[in-house]
Amino acid sequence: MKDTYYSTLEQATGSTKAQLGMLLTMYGLMNFVCYFPGGMLADKVSPKKLIIISCFGTGIVGLWYSTLPGYSSLLLIHCLFGITTVFTFWASMVKITNNLGDENEQGKLFGFLEGGRGLVGTLVALGSVYVFAKFASDIKGLSGAIVFYSVMLMIAGVLVILFVHDPKLETDDSEESSSVSWKDFKTVIKIPRVWLCGLIVACNYGAVMLFGYLTPYFTEIYSMSSSATALLGVFRSYALMLIGSLIGGLMADKMKSVIRFMQYGFIGMTVFSFLYLLIPVNRSMLWVVVGNFILHGLFLLAVKALYFAPIDEIHISKKLAGTASGIISIVGYSPEIYGYTAAGTILDKNPGITGYNILFILTGILSIVGLILVIILRRNNNKYTLSLKK
Repeated sequence: MKDTYYSTLEQATGSTKAQLGMLLTMYGLMNFVCYFPGGMLADKVSPKKLIIISCFGTGIVGLWYSTLPGYSSLLLIHCLFGITTVFTFWASMVKITNNLGDENEQGKLFGFLEGGRGLVGTLVALGSVYVFAKFASDIKGLSGAIVFYSVMLMIAGVLVILFVHDPKLETDDSEESSSVSWKDFKTVIKIPRVWLCGLIVACNYGAVMLFGYLTPYFTEIYSMSSSATALLGVFRSYALMLIGSLIGGLMADKMKSVIRFMQYGFIGMTVFSFLYLLIPVNRSMLWVVVGNFILHGLFLLAVKALYFAPIDEIHISKKLAGTASGIISIVGYSPEIYGYTAAGTILDKNPGITGYNILFILTGILSIVGLILVIILRRNNNKYTLSLKK
């Protein structure tokens, strides 16, 4: 909703940018609490059932959201979204995807997962824009768009019932083969490669969060219309996600290393982050900025698609995929706790191009740090792989 209807959300909720950031901070805090227990839950309970609960639960909360209640209620709604989109959903989705193939297929699997999300997301988001445009006022249109999303989530829940299957458990006579023990948990948290993956995700995800502020950037700095920026927001969130994810997944498998591909991804992120600062700010340069925006987005979202694809490459067993993804998520998505509030505050205190330039610099710094961490992970993993062969 933020990426496509940012300005309308400000108007409909009567919120400042910092207050909108606080809503997402509440969501991020709940996510932070839920990622790890959600990972262990996915290793113990049917991931399919958890996803069904998630779809219907998020849809019901969304219908409440569509009434555009007071700010206190919006804070609670975003906390509930944290439960229904993370605790019962996120690790379950990762575990089902991870179990669809072996180590050599993870790039393709996660690339197609993210690409499929991009394709469906594009169609659903365009549907929401169509619904939004049918109403006489932007606020009523926003409410209609949220109802549309909620209904689509419930339809998704029905499709999960019909077509999604739980992963097959590893066959073993011991009880430990089908459930995660405390010993397994302690084993996973002692693996430095898992924590490095989490920090890499944090750098990319922080950059992706800041990339989302290009929607108001085009409106405020280049005077694009609300409908044009909404379409650009849909393109940024879903079409670029589709293209970048497919390219990233296929290239990672072709290179036979997700980690190696991520290294190139962060290099591209760094270059295009700083290019925004060099493009003159005038209306005639709009399409140059849009071109940089597209290329930047492709690198950002190609890396984003592969957050959990290295789990096999860093030698984590299938049985522990949920627990590992929980640890990676709790570290990697921690920027949700403070990122949106910080970005909103920066924009409020530094109006105009100054605030956005600060965000571009921060995006570039995150990209450089991410590149350094990927290099460290690659060397660490190579040493561990060699030790296994001895």
